[in-house]
Amino acid sequence: MKTLKNVGICMILLIFTLLIVSDVFALGVSPARKIIEFSPELEIEVEFNVLNSEGKDMKVVIYVEGDNLDEEIIIDNPELIFSSGELQKSVKYNIKLPEKYDEPGTHEIKIVAREIPVDKAFEGTFVGASVAVVHIVRINVPYPGKYATVELKLGEDTGQGVDFIVYVNNFGTQKIVSAKGIIDVYGPTNEKLTSLETGLVSVDSGARKAMNVKWDENINSGKYYAKLTVLYDGNVAEYEKVFNVGIRLVDILDIIVKNFKLGGIAKFNILVENGWPEVISDVYTDLLISEKGQEIGRFKSAAEDIPALAKEELTAFWDTAGVEEGDYDAKISLYYDDKIVEKDMKTKISFNSISFSGFTGAVISDEVGGETSDTKILIGLVVILIIINLIWFVYFKFKKKK
Repeated sequence: MKTLKNVGICMILLIFTLLIVSDVFALGVSPARKIIEFSPELEIEVEFNVLNSEGKDMKVVIYVEGDNLDEEIIIDNPELIFSSGELQKSVKYNIKLPEKYDEPGTHEIKIVAREIPVDKAFEGTFVGASVAVVHIVRINVPYPGKYATVELKLGEDTGQGVDFIVYVNNFGTQKIVSAKGIIDVYGPTNEKLTSLETGLVSVDSGARKAMNVKWDENINSGKYYAKLTVLYDGNVAEYEKVFNVGIRLVDILDIIVKNFKLGGIAKFNILVENGWPEVISDVYTDLLISEKGQEIGRFKSAAEDIPALAKEELTAFWDTAGVEEGDYDAKISLYYDDKIVEKDMKTKISFNSISFSGFTGAVISDEVGGETSDTKILIGLVVILIIINLIWFVYFKFKKKK
């Protein structure tokens, strides 16, 4: 009985956690961030929206979080009452910056929107789980003299060389007269392939400038490493980046069905090819057979790792009991790296064969309905909680026996 009780407690905790996870997506803020360039005693009014994505009855309190705040912040509506169906409400706050900051750099303030039960008064103490989201106020305080941060980004992949974009951000109080970028590019085995130089630019205090340079060679697809060094008025700033050249492409070449008899289990050998010079993991297919828009059969292959620059067969099975001979529509979708490759085709099913023809419309797109990174993190937290509960259960049971 005690074992069942402990298991029951674990299940209650799990359900409670899942409820919290589901509530996270009921509350949001937009925009999530406000960036302010410092000016002594600057006063501005800022507005953001609190989002009620589920359209439920909800009370939300707004407050500033942080210790030893130098800024003066006044929120005009610190309590929001959402009725069922109201999807968003606006919040305004006035912020006054101090005359100066002791430390240069980035200063952040958190304005928190926290849900509380609708039957609780705004005053008082509430003990329990609640959901909160944060609107960040980021204040950029310039450094004395000359101070730059740098970034390296890539332009659109056109298949003809690599376009590098070097950004120089002047966070100092003085103008940068002359800045130049040097990019050293290394291959997969850490061998230096080339060194590129940008032109010269000047950057005013508080401004940002971009410099372009192209690596215009016959470049193989793969992963590369770039080290950026920017020289500016006797100072140095650095940045590193790993980047890919080409597209991580897995393509569907053919679908073969052998030793088939209608009404039995059909084995599909789906030939795919990895055109990338590294292994691509967890590749699988989803095959749909239909007639005039009505699904006849749908089945998936197991997920496989496809070796670099190799062809591999994925295997799927379909029980054809009740399926009639004839011509059908078919669509195969191949999934990898949060991408989908889709191909429409025709399939002919006879008593002892299944054949495909007319592979058309290969499309690469972002996967729709996939898990967001936040969702994955939350699921991971749930799994961790389950493991902790199980450890507690085993520990106390073992301790009691001793």
